[in-house]
Amino acid sequence: MNRERETGGFLKKYPGVKIGIIALILLLVVGVSSAFTVEKEVEVNFKGKVYTANGKLLESLEEVLIANELPVSDEYKYSTPLTTLFKDVIDVTIEKKISGKILVDGKTIAYLSGGVTVGDVLEENGVKPDEDDKVEPGLNSPLTEKTGDIKVTRISYVESTGIKDVPMKATIVEKAELPAGTRIVVQVGQNGKANKKEKIRYENGVEVSREVITCEVIMPAVEEIIEVGPSTTIVMPEAVEVSSVTGNVNVEKSATGDGSASINPESGFKGSMVVSATAYTATGNNTASGTVPQSGRTIATWGGIPFGTKVYIPALGGVYTVEDRGGAVGYGIIDIYMDSEAACESWGRQNIEIYFVD
Repeated sequence: MNRERETGGFLKKYPGVKIGIIALILLLVVGVSSAFTVEKEVEVNFKGKVYTANGKLLESLEEVLIANELPVSDEYKYSTPLTTLFKDVIDVTIEKKISGKILVDGKTIAYLSGGVTVGDVLEENGVKPDEDDKVEPGLNSPLTEKTGDIKVTRISYVESTGIKDVPMKATIVEKAELPAGTRIVVQVGQNGKANKKEKIRYENGVEVSREVITCEVIMPAVEEIIEVGPSTTIVMPEAVEVSSVTGNVNVEKSATGDGSASINPESGFKGSMVVSATAYTATGNNTASGTVPQSGRTIATWGGIPFGTKVYIPALGGVYTVEDRGGAVGYGIIDIYMDSEAACESWGRQNIEIYFVD
């Protein structure tokens, strides 16, 4: 009771204070009311044009844009968040989001992004490239209308150790005294063997390259030496590196080439070569071409010579047919079918000259 009397007495004694309090209250009421009613203008940049947006201070930017018939959609990105109170907005830029596709892991993912870089797009769509993976365009590339599809190539590496072939090399020498188109192998080449440790690169699970880390040669490769007649075209297997060519010789490469020289019309043969010839006998199976092997007819050669090719073997005095293959029958080797093991042992291994028949 005494406190109320003191307060009332104070206000009566100092009426100016009472007036000040009332004025302050009125000012607060007016200020709050103004916040809901006072408007401001903000520039909005959209599609290369500048628009003026009017709105109340305590409205959200989204409400103001809608009221001013400016776009509010997930298709666009905004320089100021749509939830920002309009009183805090200085200016606004509206840009259309970028669309395209992400190609990754055998899938196609459509994207619509307001990100700044390609990396932002991948993050938004839950795509996480590993350190070795290849991203095109790069992760830090700016995201623009020209970005288009984003390709992620998964890169992985595997180390492999084992016995590998060391490819042989070949030297080709032109001999003027030989008939045109003639080919003679004076030294049969042979692949070597090496214990190799390789780093294999895979892209999306497909091998694309091999890098030799260490290589210990177990058996050196033997160089093949070939003599040919003038102006001869010779086809060499892709795997054989031709290290030296003398004279007017045209060398062509073929993944399945048999290495035979061009046709010599005068001799009636496609050419000749010296091969390492071994022999084999009945195994109880048909040949690789499906025929029943026959002595005096069947020979096995490397895969570059088609089945059915006729080969004249002077050492045996007859024409044989390529009907079979063999695991040990590599380039420059033939295996001749004979009637018995005794005949095979008697033949052994011989370097002989053979002729490819027309």
